[in-house]
Amino acid sequence: MMHFFYLLFELLFQVYFITSFRLIKRSRTVYLENYADPNNYLLNALYKITILYYALHFIVLLRWLVIFTLGSGEFIKWIITLDSFAFLSCTSWYLFVALYKPEFFRGVNSKLESIKDTVPKEKPAATISEEKLQQMEFLKIFMQTNEPYLNSSLTIQDLAEKIQMPVKDLSTLINLYMDKHFFDFINEYRIEKAKEILRDPSQKDLTILEILYKVGFNSKSSFSTSFKKHTGTTPTAFRNSLS
Repeated sequence: MMHFFYLLFELLFQVYFITSFRLIKRSRTVYLENYADPNNYLLNALYKITILYYALHFIVLLRWLVIFTLGSGEFIKWIITLDSFAFLSCTSWYLFVALYKPEFFRGVNSKLESIKDTVPKEKPAATISEEKLQQMEFLKIFMQTNEPYLNSSLTIQDLAEKIQMPVKDLSTLINLYMDKHFFDFINEYRIEKAKEILRDPSQKDLTILEILYKVGFNSKSSFSTSFKKHTGTTPTAFRNSLS
């Protein structure tokens, strides 16, 4: 009877992990809609830890299925020992990550909502009002003139304050009417600024690393990924093509 409850307990864990994966996926979407910083280390670490624990619990589930159907034996005792050691190792790694990155427990602001949860799922282009068109034009001019994207830690809340628009309205404008995540919206301007610098003969001595920091990125890998996404080539190849 006890084995049955252990088996049921592990089955409930599978439901928990499925829910966890869905929440992480939602958090990633919210992150892209509200933050311009491309460093999503925390979500990636959480995703990896969840996968690891899911794999371990799935093995435990299989073990209890074997015990429940065939009974226990010496082999099962060895499996239990290995399970315990694996869980101890994973928990130690989790604590190491938490100590090394204390902000791991803060993550994405829980009060933020996905744009899909706050506005209609789609808005036909024909229904875009003159007011929305004016807001989009104002936003584009503000971005080009004031260059807020140069701030590497820029959030949608920061930008909303600068243009004196409610955060929800700005999020709707960018994500729904302009059909872009805030993450991509900001990085487009950063990449255009980087291309401008790369074309400028007076700044030819700047390294790629200096340029990426200058335009608001925090890491070379993120800059290279975004640059290739928007231009189809790498920063170095783009610079060489200008020679």
